[in-house]
Amino acid sequence: MQIMSNGEYKSIEHRVVVNPEKERLSIASFHNPKTGAPIGPLPDLVKTNKPLFRTVPREEFLRLKMSSKLDGKFMVNKMKL
Repeated sequence: MQIMSNGEYKSIEHRVVVNPEKERLSIASFHNPKTGAPIGPLPDLVKTNKPLFRTVPREEFLRLKMSSKLDGKFMVNKMKL
């Protein structure tokens, strides 16, 4: 969201804290754009502001993401201009 919102919404690092007194249920969902779709700041958000992140094809974005090794802010930092 930080990349698509051109920095308007800040990305947080996901972390889980175990509560031994209360059960927890987590459900993950994954959403991906269609093949070839550009990943970067939304065009309407960079009309009035300079883009802070680069735009890459979905396939390149996924390659970067798969190489991140779950390193918190890797994608945000890798996509910065």
